Amino acid sequence: MIIPKWFWGELVKQRPSRGDMARPSKAARGKFRWIGLRINQGELSRNYAQDIIQQIMVDTNFRIFDFLSQDSSTLVIIRVALEDKDIVREKFQSHSEIESLTTSGKIRLVRNRMDLPKPTRKK
Repeated sequence: MIIPKWFWGELVKQRPSRGDMARPSKAARGKFRWIGLRINQGELSRNYAQDIIQQIMVDTNFRIFDFLSQDSSTLVIIRVALEDKDIVREKFQSHSEIESLTTSGKIRLVRNRMDLPKPTRKK
């Protein structure tokens, strides 16, 4: 059976696009908290800082968003799940090398409190 070319064009027009699919509501998406940290080990690379944090937060998922390494310390902003926030802060309080500076539901507020500039986007 041969299908005419005009028919294929009609099928493509009828297929729903990705823009038509509903996005999960804000309430259905995961809730996160931003935690500002200072690692007191001098100047570090991003990977080494992530390894240090990973050793402390063994069973907790996190992601580093902002990173600024200076001569005496390294400033890091991580994102953790809302339900893990209290556990993470307790772990950092018991650790001498890492200091938890601030926590918020908005990364903008954590950046302001730590005097970190918004990173430029890579193109």
